[in-house]
Amino acid sequence: MELPVADRWFASEDVGGGVTRLWEPHVDPFLESNVWHARGAERDVVIDAGNGVGSLAAVIDPLRGTRDVVAVATHAHFDHVGGLGGFGDRRAHALDAEMPTPGPLVLMRESFPDWLVEDFRYYGSPLPDDVALLALPEPSFDPRSWSTPPVGPTSTVGEGDELDLGDRLLRVLHTPGHTPGSICLWEEASGTLFSGDAFYVDAPLGWEDREAFKASLRRLAEVPVRVAHTGHGRSVGTAEFAREIERMSAEV
Repeated sequence: MELPVADRWFASEDVGGGVTRLWEPHVDPFLESNVWHARGAERDVVIDAGNGVGSLAAVIDPLRGTRDVVAVATHAHFDHVGGLGGFGDRRAHALDAEMPTPGPLVLMRESFPDWLVEDFRYYGSPLPDDVALLALPEPSFDPRSWSTPPVGPTSTVGEGDELDLGDRLLRVLHTPGHTPGSICLWEEASGTLFSGDAFYVDAPLGWEDREAFKASLRRLAEVPVRVAHTGHGRSVGTAEFAREIERMSAEV
């Protein structure tokens, strides 16, 4: 197995409004997820934390400067919590405090648990031939022995809790269904929703509780979203958000 060493593990783009999207282009495409960094006057927030293969905290450091940073997981799945351990202030809903679920990620195809194989198939992604990486984060990294670092929140959040960044306020919306403790973060002043996996486009939806997921979609339909920054893939604006919420509600 010969893999190159990546110059940079995370790619990033400024999406405006003091928000940066980061993702891991060197993992198998199925494992890519979004990390969102929102800058505040007094503190910053990191929303979700990727797979944890490369250091997320090291990439966030130059973005946050001297400000404190709070890391919030929208849910406990392995591809959203892997890098949480790099942050001292880690928050998640109490129902998703056990991390990672449904278990840790392993990188070698021969060691994939059944649930991971089923996830690849459900979402229509081809299984890797050998290893679920396109490159290594550093020369000494051994994909044969790596698995998602065990981590947990340092505190929990729930419906209506607020995260004050100094000049912006994000409120927790409990949107269960994908997982019991799935949450979104809503910034009313700007109409910005960080949706985790409660909403995304261009890929099949997944849920643990169908009825709870449908109820969460109905709730999100009432939120006056200007832009939704999703757990996977691209962000969407008002019209597409409303259209996709309606379509998803009918299909779930």
